[in-house]
Amino acid sequence: MNVWIAASDGNLEKVELFLSAGFGPESKDPNGYTPIHAAAAYGHIEMLRKLCSAPYNGNINVRDNDGDTPLHHCEDLATGRAILEELGGDWNLTNSEGKTALEVLEEDQEFPELISYLREKSGVVQESTGIDDEQMAQFKDNLRYTLENEPASNDPESLARRQKIEQILNGGNAEQELEQYIRELIRSQWSETDSSSEPDSKRRRD
Repeated sequence: MNVWIAASDGNLEKVELFLSAGFGPESKDPNGYTPIHAAAAYGHIEMLRKLCSAPYNGNINVRDNDGDTPLHHCEDLATGRAILEELGGDWNLTNSEGKTALEVLEEDQEFPELISYLREKSGVVQESTGIDDEQMAQFKDNLRYTLENEPASNDPESLARRQKIEQILNGGNAEQELEQYIRELIRSQWSETDSSSEPDSKRRRD
């Protein structure tokens, strides 16, 4: 047994023996996997609390060789909550492929409760807008092109929209916030269309 297996098993006594022998909560195996990753992956919340508090003070956002944080390895809601709400985990961190923990989970379509929770925490809009990834990329490119190549309009609404996009692009979470903004914009336009349209005929009421 080694410290990573002990952490995976939730064997706190064994883990503490390894820690007293010179291992740390962020000691990495050849893949960069740490005891913190192992505890997160197998849902050992008490182990995480121990590893990330005094005297060990492990970093809950430690990365493995793929850039994955413990949250990327998490598979259950309770552990996800503990990582973010108790231990200072950051849902916004991306791995070497540029993907957040939420994006990795959504690709695999597993652990729906954890996905819903991370969507709520990160402010991702869940309602479908009927556009795929390719269309979303085109929307983003069009907005960037307009911002860079077309002069600002004097129309207050257009000016406010331009300022909002500039604010998003200058922020620390530009891609995700821009996507959310586009979805909200599309839904808003759909809502206006629905509310302003008149039916072709009215159903007779007796």
